[in-house]
Amino acid sequence: MKERMLARLREEEYDVVFLTSPANVTYVSEFDVPFFGGFMADMAEKLPMVTAVLYVEEGKLELIASAYYKNKLIRAGYEDAVFFECFSHLTKHEPVESYRKAVKSLLKGKKSYRKIGIESVSTPYCLAECIREIFPTAQLLDVKAVMEHARKIKTADEIKKLECAALAADAAQNRLVELSKEYGEFTELDVWFEVQKSISRVTGEMNPFYGELVTGPRTALSDYPLGPANRKIEAGDIAIMDVGPRVDGYWSDCSNVVVFWKEPNEEQLRYFRAVRAAYEAGRDAIYPGVSFRAVNDAMEDAYRRHGFELCSYLGHQIGVNVNEKPRFTLHETEVLEEDMVVCIEPQLYTGSAGATGVRLEKMLHVTKTGARELNRFAWGIEAEN
Repeated sequence: MKERMLARLREEEYDVVFLTSPANVTYVSEFDVPFFGGFMADMAEKLPMVTAVLYVEEGKLELIASAYYKNKLIRAGYEDAVFFECFSHLTKHEPVESYRKAVKSLLKGKKSYRKIGIESVSTPYCLAECIREIFPTAQLLDVKAVMEHARKIKTADEIKKLECAALAADAAQNRLVELSKEYGEFTELDVWFEVQKSISRVTGEMNPFYGELVTGPRTALSDYPLGPANRKIEAGDIAIMDVGPRVDGYWSDCSNVVVFWKEPNEEQLRYFRAVRAAYEAGRDAIYPGVSFRAVNDAMEDAYRRHGFELCSYLGHQIGVNVNEKPRFTLHETEVLEEDMVVCIEPQLYTGSAGATGVRLEKMLHVTKTGARELNRFAWGIEAEN
């Protein structure tokens, strides 16, 4: 159990907390809540596939889950989870009613609670209704701020998981660089399929991942996402690939650029050098106690030294979600703390005036002595350029 989270919940005098978002359930339970529900989510009528009920004082956790996940949860050590039925071709089930019964079964005989936390965005009405019915005098409050505070600082185990996710992303970026060196007949989709295979070879499974691969003049636009598409790659095309596999419930996020089968031209080099300088300035500015805005300012200064202006926000935290707060913006006053894991992603685009875009991004562990890069891939345009 995450002690930082429990300490904050106890400080704010919560008695019990109901967590329903896949990210927060994964965070508290260490059960890798499947990312894609597919037909199972449809048959559950979009109810939370796993609900975590955290009893704050005892530090005890109980789960309510779709019966579709029963065997997975038992293998993960949650034999005592309460399951609700969603669909069977033999017996008719009403998922909402089944979920309500599971909630009431779990809470039956529990003492009266005074202060109950929920996630206001992801909590279904039927759960809130049950809580109100069982604990009519309790105060219901949103725990979003508490969970964001807890998740900012990563435990040693979380950092290991993020390192594993970063290695899977490295495999993807390394494969992109390989394909850019040896001429072939490829579309963006062909490259994307190769990237997906490289991730699975490292992890030994099919991982959820997101991202973008865009080539040629379309890189000049920042209208994310533009690809991959069935576009044939031509020699001299610049490509941006932003990719993030999810491994054991934790995400990676990184971006790289390559030029396919030719040396980069002057425009491509100019944009690459500016973005690389901004990345290095941001990375080198990261220390505990430094504000997110100050890191953003360091990257903006690097842009200006190369004749460019800021065109986008410049990064974020990462964990059980891809893009977590705080973020590197001009208005963010929070400071970096030891054992945060962040991504910085400076980027520039010519727009319709040219045919070039560059985005460079790596994951960084904030240590006492500065930023430690979790990604090990090399930039696709050689560093000496």
